[in-house]
Amino acid sequence: MSGVAGTTFELETERLQLRLLEAGDETLFCGLYTDPETMRFIAPPLSAAQAISSFRKIVVRQYEPSLEGRFLAVLERATRQPVGICGTSQHDVDALRLEVGILLRLEARGRGLAHEALMALMKRIFAMSPIEEICVRFSAECPAVERLNIRIGFTPCADEVPGEGLMSKRVWSVHRSPWYVDQTVN
Repeated sequence: MSGVAGTTFELETERLQLRLLEAGDETLFCGLYTDPETMRFIAPPLSAAQAISSFRKIVVRQYEPSLEGRFLAVLERATRQPVGICGTSQHDVDALRLEVGILLRLEARGRGLAHEALMALMKRIFAMSPIEEICVRFSAECPAVERLNIRIGFTPCADEVPGEGLMSKRVWSVHRSPWYVDQTVN
């Protein structure tokens, strides 16, 4: 999709501020992506050099007119302290499908912040783009993330990736209708 402005991703919720990742967020990004505990249900943690390299590439792309690869810093509104990163990854332009995800620091988990951030991001994506389906990919071994995804309204896709062990991934999605209608009415 062309013409997606960076300001599309400036969001506020009751407790959070979401904004595009910027150069000053390197410590946040590297801290999350190199932490074995944070990454244990996602992928092997990155080395410090890999994290820095990935971060720098991401920051350069943040203002490209695309929905793919948008990373947002998640800040607590009250303190303006970063608590995580959320954003978009894979964008299937033909299918009007976009993947979202979130990583939170340990101290931010279990407080409903992931739900709040993802709901705000998803509402904005549906409101400002022609995307028809938003999906998540997560480990079959992480019940907390499964509960979060159920609470948001995700359901299993036909293209779920079965398998065994930690890297067995589930792919769930929500469709613009009726999810978006339900979220804007309630």
